[in-house]
Amino acid sequence: MKIEINRCLGGAKTADGITVVIDVFRASNTIITCLAGGAEYIIPVGSLKDAYNLKKENPDYLLFGERGGIPPKGFDHDNSPVKATQVNLKGEKIILTTSAGSQGIVYSKNAAEILVGSFANARAIVKYLKDKNPEKITLLAIGNQAIEPATEDEECARYLKSQLENRKMDMDQIRDEILKSDGANRLRRLAQEDDLEFCLKLSTYKVIPKFDRK
Repeated sequence: MKIEINRCLGGAKTADGITVVIDVFRASNTIITCLAGGAEYIIPVGSLKDAYNLKKENPDYLLFGERGGIPPKGFDHDNSPVKATQVNLKGEKIILTTSAGSQGIVYSKNAAEILVGSFANARAIVKYLKDKNPEKITLLAIGNQAIEPATEDEECARYLKSQLENRKMDMDQIRDEILKSDGANRLRRLAQEDDLEFCLKLSTYKVIPKFDRK
């Protein structure tokens, strides 16, 4: 089992094997939380135009997402996993577009299978991959705006890799590094500290989101 860590949009385009898209702050956690909350499915899209068009064609769908950490005009909800736990999503269909995470899903066109991972479902993801034992795994740390590495995504990819290789890593040390990062400071500036704490909790969900290209 070969395990490779890729980064940003360039890494998404070259990702192969089973690919785990990692966007800790915050798309991965929003997707995990929405599905755990009973959403029927989530449609990730890259552009705002595609998101608006899909919403127009399907007015009953909920429009989730952000640009620059803020929900665009006309969106039903932003990209907050904490807020997603506070609304009834049972049976809902969701359109999601974000600056990084949804881009990673859309652009990983060569992946044999696409999963969405974070600290929140780390144990479940690792077990799934170990049980499947594929020839190749790509851990895609999608990064800030999908254009530059982000500490939280890098650390999560390293953590998942260590677990797949049966190596121990100190989660307290990882958490401390992330709390000092630019990504954490950005959430603080946007008054999104609740999401910051939420996104760093380990293995709180068993949900493994899987992307279906059909």
